Amino acid sequence: MRIATFCLAVLLTLAGAVHAATPAKLDFPENAFNGGNTDPVWSIELKREDVGLVRYSLSSPRGVLLAAGTLKSVAPVLKLPVFGELKGEYGLAGTATIQQRSRPMQVLVGPSRAGAPCQDVRGKKYAQAVFIAIGDASDPDKLYYGCGEYRKP
Repeated sequence: MRIATFCLAVLLTLAGAVHAATPAKLDFPENAFNGGNTDPVWSIELKREDVGLVRYSLSSPRGVLLAAGTLKSVAPVLKLPVFGELKGEYGLAGTATIQQRSRPMQVLVGPSRAGAPCQDVRGKKYAQAVFIAIGDASDPDKLYYGCGEYRKP
């Protein structure tokens, strides 16, 4: 419960990072994206496979794989009852199978707010913010907020 409360507090504090994102794009960039956070510890890697198709790998502490698969590019909007409508630069949606249970998964990646870069709990600053919602969009089972960067070509 503490982790969920912390995540919600971080989301409420930093949700503005994605609200002011640049115009929408429906195809993920060629450069892979690595993101995550350190409290709670999680990470995600996103790699474009084809037009509109991205391979993801979601891991928990110590690199234990939680879920992996493909997501499709969608409008970069994440509607959550508590936070309203978040807009980003890239939106992805598909299914995550976690503990043998398939759940809807949505990912939103967008630039940090001008003058307020995304920061992990250790204070490291990043140019991008990432939100992940797993479960029904009206009441997700899991919400993750973190920061990340696109790999250099």
